[in-house]
Amino acid sequence: MNILREIVLVFSLLFLVTSCNSPNDRMLSKTKAGEYLDKSDDAILGSDERQKYVDSAYSKLQSSNLNDSVARYLYTRTIAAYYNLDLYDKSLSVSKDVLRMATEANDTLGMANTMYRIGYTYYTKANNDTAFYYYDQAEKLYLNLNEPGTLGEIILYKAYIYYSIGEYLLCEVEAVKALELLKKDNKTVHIYNCHNLIAAALEEQSDTEEALRYYNDALKYLDNFKNEGYSDASIELYKASCYNNMGGVYVEEKNYKKAISIYNDALKINDLKNRTTSLYAKLLNNLAYAKFKAGDDFMLPELFYESLHIRDSINNQSGIVASNIHLGEYFASKQDTVQALKYLNAAYSTAKDIKSHFDILNSLKLLAELDKDQSLYYSNRYITVNDSLQTKARANREKYARIEYETNKLQDEKEALVKKNSFIIGVSAIVLLFVAAIFIIYYLNSKNKELLLVQEQQKANEEVYHLMNEQQTKIDIARKDEKNRIAMELHDGILNNIYAVRLNLEFINKKSDDESILKRKEFIKELQTVETEIRAVSHDLNKNAMLQQEKSFESILEYMISSQKNSFNTIFEPEIARNIDWDSLSNILKVNIYRVIQEALQNINKYSKADYAKVTVNKDRDNIVIIVTDNGVGFDTQSTKGGIGLKNLNKRALALNGNIEITSQPGDGSIIKVTFPI
Repeated sequence: MNILREIVLVFSLLFLVTSCNSPNDRMLSKTKAGEYLDKSDDAILGSDERQKYVDSAYSKLQSSNLNDSVARYLYTRTIAAYYNLDLYDKSLSVSKDVLRMATEANDTLGMANTMYRIGYTYYTKANNDTAFYYYDQAEKLYLNLNEPGTLGEIILYKAYIYYSIGEYLLCEVEAVKALELLKKDNKTVHIYNCHNLIAAALEEQSDTEEALRYYNDALKYLDNFKNEGYSDASIELYKASCYNNMGGVYVEEKNYKKAISIYNDALKINDLKNRTTSLYAKLLNNLAYAKFKAGDDFMLPELFYESLHIRDSINNQSGIVASNIHLGEYFASKQDTVQALKYLNAAYSTAKDIKSHFDILNSLKLLAELDKDQSLYYSNRYITVNDSLQTKARANREKYARIEYETNKLQDEKEALVKKNSFIIGVSAIVLLFVAAIFIIYYLNSKNKELLLVQEQQKANEEVYHLMNEQQTKIDIARKDEKNRIAMELHDGILNNIYAVRLNLEFINKKSDDESILKRKEFIKELQTVETEIRAVSHDLNKNAMLQQEKSFESILEYMISSQKNSFNTIFEPEIARNIDWDSLSNILKVNIYRVIQEALQNINKYSKADYAKVTVNKDRDNIVIIVTDNGVGFDTQSTKGGIGLKNLNKRALALNGNIEITSQPGDGSIIKVTFPI
């Protein structure tokens, strides 16, 4: 029965394939695809239903196996439909099908349009390298077509990419070129955007006067928006955005009065907060900053707080960073270092999360100036990040220049390859040998580094092993002493008491007078006392048995801390959090933790003269926090920075990629806090 079903299925499939290949059915597939695409445009439908219609249209187009202008047009609609549903990968997949079809049909305009769409999709996905490549390919094709407006759009998007990588001069050059082309086709919105981009590029080059001129030109083009059907409300939003950009230029020129005025004008736009919440929050923050720079503290820091609250409510990460940096600057100017560091550290943390390199540098610079204790650390981080960004920018310049160069010279290179085939083969062989040599060297270096890491790991494992053996030996000795103590108690105390009571009872038992009865009661009480002593010994034995099972790193730390002895008779108390998964930490990490605590305790034993000391080990999110406190004589942290003990603690903290905070005053004890990431 199953074989018959398979045969029927095979014949059914053959029939479907044959029928779909007939001309009438292929035309029908195109018609059905168009109907499905029309249905997918219905905004009333949910995104899942709309996607099903687009999927059906794409399936019909593939089954038609046609490559004519109508089919390519429907494919193009499919690209747009997937893109509008945020299905970028599917949009790219269809785009590459269309590019292949346009190439086969020698349809230059179709190839150019499709490359433009592919570039735009990659740009939406923030894949700037690939986007730039397709934009460049599309630009070369459009140069031979009479499409100045579309060519201007492509060059404009290339300019946006140059701006995003910090190539402001190249951005300006490309944007000016795009502006000339866009004006020929009267692309109003793109002309407005072009003016804004040129102004932003000029602002980054510190040419504020020219930047303001282009921003004002952008505002003039807003008058043309009505002719293209834009509502007054939409035009006001464009105006508010432009005002915000202009305000930034006035702040840079230190014309704070003008900046405050233009920010207030933007905020007066009707219902701006509800229509564009992020822009409203940005304007509030920039207004507050301009007022702060102008020395006008009215409504400060309330405006900063309001902007931060709004940005936090809509999870605007980049905006949160900007608000925190401005609040940090504000409180720093008010000599409130604690508040300033709070906001700057928050800005630095969020900037790292979202990989905003400009904000990372800005927050590091401010932290280095404000946090005197960690100024060196922040300065070094600033230099490292800045060098990395410069290296990346240089690589990007070379990469994008190479893309343009390779695109321009592609045909020439093909001809040269044909003429110099033999030469290239020889050069290729040399290059391959050179690459092979580099690979071998790299491989050997990698293996060598791997061996060194293994050796270091083994060394760390051995150190932990010896450490645990050492502690276990101490525990065994303590256990043996405890057993001897209990044995002595049993022999010298309990057994002697039982023996004495037994003899007295044997003697008294022969008598039945009242005095003998009273004595027997006293001996029974003595037996009850012996029973109590036996219970105490039994309790000690049970406790000792439990301790015998504890062999974890946590127990090693607790024993090491509680077993400290010194001439001051200091009482040491360990407090180790139970939520730390010690097994998941590396041996190197545990060794350093042990040594940090050990070093801190040695300092207490040597110098503190403390009655009481406490060691706390906690887990705070992704950090381990060690706090060692004592109530001893304390010390001057400034005059003892060069001590060997403190140097060792600093080295251990650095080895853990963490930081150390030491708080102490003469006569007021000391607190050592070490924080490091897990």
